Amino acid sequence: MTIEAREQLSNFSFSLEQLLPPPTAVMESPAPTSQDSTPPPPPPQEPPVFDRQIKMIRPPANAPAIVELPESFYKLSPNEVKSLYQSHVERRENLENRPLKTQKIRVAEEQERMKKYPKTTIRVRFPDSTMLQATFKSSERVRDLYDFVQSTLETPSRKFLLCLPPRSKLIEPELTLYKAGLAPASNVTFVWIEKAAPGQRDVPAVTQTYLSMMEDLPPPSVPSPVSSPGTASTASNSSASASTKKAGSMPKWLQKGLFKK
Repeated sequence: MTIEAREQLSNFSFSLEQLLPPPTAVMESPAPTSQDSTPPPPPPQEPPVFDRQIKMIRPPANAPAIVELPESFYKLSPNEVKSLYQSHVERRENLENRPLKTQKIRVAEEQERMKKYPKTTIRVRFPDSTMLQATFKSSERVRDLYDFVQSTLETPSRKFLLCLPPRSKLIEPELTLYKAGLAPASNVTFVWIEKAAPGQRDVPAVTQTYLSMMEDLPPPSVPSPVSSPGTASTASNSSASASTKKAGSMPKWLQKGLFKK
């Protein structure tokens, strides 16, 4: 190749480089900083556990024993089944005949009434006269009471019934404790409606966990009498009138002799 051809080839490559666009620089995206990254949402918080304030109470030594009644006493009679069905029908008819109030309004009214007694304290008396005391929300239902009592039993599979004295059976599980008439405090009788197995007759009703919590029944508090000013003046007036009567009942000759100067 001649010198002229080499010069022409170099001039051609130089002109080709001028025609080509310059290479663009690749812009690297900056690494995300801690300020740009959004923190993960906090885990959902569980609602606080309601304190039952559980107590196991030992009865006093002179406490009367519970009279054992036959199982037929606690079984539902045909009249009770009929009245229970009628109460359900009447409740449904009352809801249907009140179209002006929605379910939301009725629930709000019931909650407003329950604000007066937000908590319900219940004592469950077992056949051996021991008592289990616990606190519930008044908005909880009768089935919640049954579930709690069942969780404390040594034989939870054995059927039982809870009654209000003298013979009101708690048999409507969806009723709130407020509607069932248990608020603000009630005594409930525990009754077995299923016979015990031969090896379970001497077994205590509750588990050892609750038996270890046993405490004596506190004595009832007797308020001390408070004397008011009216009571004191009445007492002084009565004593003065009594002395006047005594003085008036004395003979005149004795009065002259005693009060003679």
